[in-house]
Amino acid sequence: MFCSKLRYVTVLACAVFLCGCAYQKEYNQISKKGTVEEKYNFALKAYDKQDYRKSSSIFEELLPLFRGKDALDGLLYNLAYSYFYDKDYFMAAYYFRTLARQFPNGQRVEEATYMSAYCKSLESPDFRLDQSATKEAIKQLQLYINYYPESRRVEEASRLIVEMRAKLALKAFNIAGMYYRRGLYNAAAITFNNFLRDYPESPDREQAMFLMLKSRFLYAKNSFKHLQPERYRKVLDIYDMFLRNYAGSRYREDADKFVAIARERI
Repeated sequence: MFCSKLRYVTVLACAVFLCGCAYQKEYNQISKKGTVEEKYNFALKAYDKQDYRKSSSIFEELLPLFRGKDALDGLLYNLAYSYFYDKDYFMAAYYFRTLARQFPNGQRVEEATYMSAYCKSLESPDFRLDQSATKEAIKQLQLYINYYPESRRVEEASRLIVEMRAKLALKAFNIAGMYYRRGLYNAAAITFNNFLRDYPESPDREQAMFLMLKSRFLYAKNSFKHLQPERYRKVLDIYDMFLRNYAGSRYREDADKFVAIARERI
């Protein structure tokens, strides 16, 4: 019984190996000497086999030959998804966007517009890194929502925007905190203020407002005496805003101490 199973597995493995060799040989021949039709059909075959490296390679090769032809939209569609499934989101976004721009009245334009934006969202890196891709993804997703407000994908696009805005907010909050930890209190206060303006939905808003107040206080405290009165008055202004929003804050006691000192020194 065991020997029969072993023979079966061995035969199956050999068959798979031979099929793989034949497939690779076919690819080598077609990529070198195949006609346009043969290459296109093989690219579709590779796509169906989930061999996206080969399908994208051949679709790319055929792209110049399809320009101006009706079949171009299908080629771009398959090329974009070849890159997408191969997790090359930069190239996938590029070709989805190309498809949407070249066929604005085509049946695939909505899907291509969304997929271009979605691929950009997948390029979005850790919040500590440059967020250019994140900002571009938010921009594209919002444009998609504006163009297709009734689409079934709007809910998902909105969720992605919320996630990426949270990432941008976290980066902005950490930059402000970096200035604060380095004793650059004026820069910290300005950056916390920008954070509060740009991300009103952030859960870090209360802490940011308190740290803006504290930064203004420390900036005034470390200033030349003739500059202190004006800078302490800014502390009072921020304290009033802090109280309007967070009268019962856990930071209230410390905030009150800063303000008491500021009033004494004005």
